[in-house]
Amino acid sequence: MPKRGNTQLRALPDKSTEELSEFYRKIRIHRIKIFVLIFVIVGIVIGLGCAVFLYFDSKTYNSFEVMERTEYDDSEAAEYLEFQGNVLQYTQDGAVYSDLSGNVIWNQTYEMETPRITLCEEYLAIYEQGGTRIFIMDLKGQQGSIYTTIPIQRVSIAAQGTVAVLMEDSGTSHLRMYQKDGKQLAAGELHIENSGYPLDIALSNDAQKLAVSMLDISAGTVGSTVVFYNYGTVGQNEIDNIVGSYSYANMVIPSIRFVSNDRLLAFGDTKVLIYEGKQKPVVAKEVEVSKEIRSVYYNDSYFGLVCDNPDASEGYRTIIYNLGGGKVLEQNFNMDYTEIGFLQNDLICIRSEKKVVLYTMRGTKKFEYRFDRNVYDVISGDSQLEYLVILSGESDRIRLKDKKEE
Repeated sequence: MPKRGNTQLRALPDKSTEELSEFYRKIRIHRIKIFVLIFVIVGIVIGLGCAVFLYFDSKTYNSFEVMERTEYDDSEAAEYLEFQGNVLQYTQDGAVYSDLSGNVIWNQTYEMETPRITLCEEYLAIYEQGGTRIFIMDLKGQQGSIYTTIPIQRVSIAAQGTVAVLMEDSGTSHLRMYQKDGKQLAAGELHIENSGYPLDIALSNDAQKLAVSMLDISAGTVGSTVVFYNYGTVGQNEIDNIVGSYSYANMVIPSIRFVSNDRLLAFGDTKVLIYEGKQKPVVAKEVEVSKEIRSVYYNDSYFGLVCDNPDASEGYRTIIYNLGGGKVLEQNFNMDYTEIGFLQNDLICIRSEKKVVLYTMRGTKKFEYRFDRNVYDVISGDSQLEYLVILSGESDRIRLKDKKEE
């Protein structure tokens, strides 16, 4: 009888399974190729975008074309101010608010020898130092007026039209808070022999916090104190609503400003102090300044200082910081300027009586031009190429261009 050997059964190759595996492999390879292609295309687009941005950001313009011109009656005593994208012109006799084409939005008459403007978002206040009346205005016109019996020294306005007023009479300073309809919200007194001489006030956008900068010259030395008041629920639990007080020897702080509800900038003669806090502001950063500060300017993202150029016998240097105190830009310039500030497109505008120079935040000189008449203001448009230039007797909507393009 024959022996049976071990029999091994082997599965025959399943052609359908092999074909399916090959099919999936080809799909994976195809997907990888598509991914790589998309990655390359996106990289090229981003690279081209960056190249275009850097090209236009670094391009300098020395000419322009006038797209629209509006003539108006000129007054040497007129001052101009950008307010919510339009133009405010104010003189001793009144204020006129117009759009960029010269159409009058509202006209407010008054009689003030040296009118002053303070603004916050969609509200502004018009007053006169030493006067006794305040006009509260918004985009539509007058929303209220306030009469005081004590001469006004400083006014600060909040985003809803509430105002803080610093007044002085016979050596005593008075602080008042008013609604836009004239209703008094808070009142207090500052006696020079006890508190010092108030130099400036600042009201937060929501009208909850008030800061006062005071000069102290007691004991033959000069110093400053910044005091914070809180008129919300937190301040009600504190004596006189005071939630913070910071004193500095050998320093004068002539200017303070809230740049947001929770951040205040105090511009001293030797340093800039940055305070932060929703209820009780504290010092978040001190920016030391080695040279005398000639000018300060700011917006809701940056602040800038102008000092003499330490590396040259003439000229100036502007140093720009973010609101956290980090240095963003140092830029030298030799122009004898009358005004410096940020435009709405974050370019730095330096101007003299007839000359305008624009710098980007990267330090590139964007535009330089000397006009044939006095320049009162420059307002940026929708891009870095379009501007409204307010000149003596006319305002021009311009678009920058290079002389080579003519």
